[in-house]
Amino acid sequence: MDKNQKKIGEQIRKIRESKGITINYIAKKTGFTSSFISQFERGLTKASIASLQKITNILDVRLSELFDQDTEDSSLNELNPVIIRKSNRRKLAYPDEKAVDQLLTGSGGKLEVTYSKVEPNGGSGELYSHDIAEECIIVLKGQMEITVGENKYTLDEGDTITFSSRIPHGWKNIGTEALELIWIVTPPTY
Repeated sequence: MDKNQKKIGEQIRKIRESKGITINYIAKKTGFTSSFISQFERGLTKASIASLQKITNILDVRLSELFDQDTEDSSLNELNPVIIRKSNRRKLAYPDEKAVDQLLTGSGGKLEVTYSKVEPNGGSGELYSHDIAEECIIVLKGQMEITVGENKYTLDEGDTITFSSRIPHGWKNIGTEALELIWIVTPPTY
């Protein structure tokens, strides 16, 4: 198991325990088995980003809290701009090891921008949704298939899509090269 996967599972367990939430409670709310959650927390199995999103929603934390931490202060305030150096971006590798997300914005703002690089056949896994958010995806390179509700769309380099995150959605790289995306989400959900 990849070190990053084990670290994410350990972080989930720490957050869950600090809030006094049981594995059985998360299992009931997400529809996952208690065994799966326990194995994930111990680094014995992988979870899709969609599964992580469901778990973090129950824990009432943003998925970005599982990212590697910045070395500079990235809290937005009205007096100072936030600069995120390329070398200091918070990163999260997907459990299938076919994608990496990098947060381009700091914490505390009303906008979230993420850069994603996805290998062929990588993607979100099952469909998932967020509470009251709007997403815009810009395809920088490659080709993706995105499902929003019951509709599937193919997007190529330069294409964009905007949709309500409340609608179940999922996506994958259907091309033969790495897919590069910019995600803009408001309010932040990641």
